[in-house]
Amino acid sequence: MKDVIAAEADLAIRLVRDRDDDYARLVDWRNSPHVREWWDPDEPPVTRDRVIEELGLRGGGDGQTISCIIELAGEPVGFIQFYPWAAEEAYLAEVGLSLPEGAWGLDIFIGDSGLAGRGIGARAVRLLSDHLFADESATVVALITEATNARSHAAYRHAGMRVAGEPFLDTDSRAGQRVESILMIRERPDGTAGGR
Repeated sequence: MKDVIAAEADLAIRLVRDRDDDYARLVDWRNSPHVREWWDPDEPPVTRDRVIEELGLRGGGDGQTISCIIELAGEPVGFIQFYPWAAEEAYLAEVGLSLPEGAWGLDIFIGDSGLAGRGIGARAVRLLSDHLFADESATVVALITEATNARSHAAYRHAGMRVAGEPFLDTDSRAGQRVESILMIRERPDGTAGGR
């Protein structure tokens, strides 16, 4: 299919489609307790209009972020998005982080709580990272996660990432307080600088 970003065995990462079934799925997933626990917990429940605006498929969003659905054996099971960290300079300055030129970022969640902890997230992070190294000449792939999210840390380590630097206060909040978070990165497997 033309909208598949990357695929390996029974796992595929495809673009979010401008269709009601993808929007409804994302609303359900984002509002489920296991996702809300870590993804914007201080925000009100997400609506279809907000999902459409955040995804940028109809003119909203930041224009840099690519939003995708993770499919396992042809069935949608999660969400992953990616973006060049260069588009997030103001955020990086606010939280006191610096990344090498050519760094890419990603965010991910598994939509069905029954599928969490089965290695799908780790596989998707590795697959997308490999795509970013090969097709976008990424120097590193870096993501930010809450310091207390042990399940995610294990998945990211399994995907080849490591903790970089010290914990910091993110701009995301929980109960009105900025969240202590960590940066995890994966370098290019070949050790080259990449870049364009």
